[in-house]
Amino acid sequence: MNQKNIFSVIAALLVLQGIGFFLMKGTIVTSSFPALDEAGHSAAVKLIAVIAALSIMIGLIAYAARSATNVVWAFAIGSAILGAVTIKHRFTDGVNVPVGVMVVQLFIIMACFYLWGQKEAVIK
Repeated sequence: MNQKNIFSVIAALLVLQGIGFFLMKGTIVTSSFPALDEAGHSAAVKLIAVIAALSIMIGLIAYAARSATNVVWAFAIGSAILGAVTIKHRFTDGVNVPVGVMVVQLFIIMACFYLWGQKEAVIK
């Protein structure tokens, strides 16, 4: 697969994830933080809506940049940082991060590093 196809898939996944986060924000907060009181739940729902919008925005940027030559490194490093934070929350902070989200993040990380390696091989 080439960069354009991989970034198109990543873009679609991020946009769908954002839509899913937006539509299921209450459920996500309840399952992730079951001990929250009403005020905390309300605040967390608002933050999930922001995360949903950011996911959609990054998906659209990924789609727009799918043919750009110098964005792979940024997506690779940024995705790895996001994945590390997700793993930290899942295993050390007790946040119930959905496994599906972690799988999607792992796919994106591997795809970006694959593309970055391809670019490096072409440059050398």
